[in-house]
Amino acid sequence: MDIKAFLQSKKPRRSNRLEVKEREETKIKTIKQGALGYFDILPIELKFHILKYLTVEQLSILTITSKAMRNLIEGFRVLKPMLHKELIYRLHAAVPFEPIPIEKAMMCSNFSFCVNSSKCISLTCFGKFLHTVISGWDDSECQKVIESITHHSCIMKNMKTIVNSKPGAHSKMEYDSRVFFRRIFLNHCQSVQERGFWLNQILKSWPMVHQARILFLLYGPTINEEILWYELCENTPANSEQSAKHFGELANALQILHCCSDDWSEDDIISVLDEITSSPDEWLAENVAHLLILCGDVITSKMLISKAINGRIVELSSITTSFCLVCVKNSFSLSYVVTMIQNILEAMDNVKDRCQYFNSVLDMFRELIMDLHEFSDGEDGHETDMYYMVTALSEFTKKIVQMAFKKM
Repeated sequence: MDIKAFLQSKKPRRSNRLEVKEREETKIKTIKQGALGYFDILPIELKFHILKYLTVEQLSILTITSKAMRNLIEGFRVLKPMLHKELIYRLHAAVPFEPIPIEKAMMCSNFSFCVNSSKCISLTCFGKFLHTVISGWDDSECQKVIESITHHSCIMKNMKTIVNSKPGAHSKMEYDSRVFFRRIFLNHCQSVQERGFWLNQILKSWPMVHQARILFLLYGPTINEEILWYELCENTPANSEQSAKHFGELANALQILHCCSDDWSEDDIISVLDEITSSPDEWLAENVAHLLILCGDVITSKMLISKAINGRIVELSSITTSFCLVCVKNSFSLSYVVTMIQNILEAMDNVKDRCQYFNSVLDMFRELIMDLHEFSDGEDGHETDMYYMVTALSEFTKKIVQMAFKKM
């Protein structure tokens, strides 16, 4: 038996002044760093006792002040069964978004005098305010927010006009709609998952063909506040920087929908990609290759395998030649192209289809080179295009030969 057990433990002496000072420092630190300020220094029982004197409406307003206050009132609600959840949160949609002309509420006081409304920061400020207020809200509550905003503004009417008209027919309305959705809902997202949620909310009520149109409206290339609907059907980027500018945001949006939204399957992504690259006219094959490269290996593989399964050999060969051309122009390794070819061949069970695919690729190279030669006049840069095309064919042939004789 240890005799120390019978000895009285002596409390160490400590200055009362130091204890008071330490308590004061802890109190000040709690007030400064705590999410609820002075309210944080109160015990939980006293906090609940104070909340007991507030009405349901007052508690509802408190829930939108901060996430910490929301959690506190949620705990209070659990201990008070008479406070139904519907009552606690019933003002979430009503408090920030009263049925007023919301397009006027979001604009600054100088809106009527603005020469260029697209450069006005009022929408950006409103978007920042909105995301601050609804931080921590459930998805169902955020869904009510976007429904309330779109209902009390004319944006849905404008969108119906845009998607049912010829691209570019309402250029100002198209750009204003792009600015509206991006500055209020998309630009202030703190995570990829959050952006995926808002993007899905914007798109989900529309059919697939309109979803593709809206995606291009939101993230397609622009110049002088006008969306370049026909640019990718007629011209190709001059360099990798211009390629990233034209396709980067659109490819990123497709990646977000593919990875972060449960409502979008792989078939949906492939379908919307097909719609985007064929609207308003068929894109140039080189532009399709640029977009697929920026979309990443997973989406690209699924897209090419889908074409292989459906027997779209000519489209596959056109994209393959364009892959080679893009890699040569931007000094990329053709190993990427080889990987894509291997994925395509694995999807083709028939040896005849594989031979047809390779023959079609080489025929496509021949036709492109002959077209460049026929229309070349020596002054419009066709010589450079010819160089890139011949180099692409050469590098492609080297890779195919290496792949064929690799095991020998």
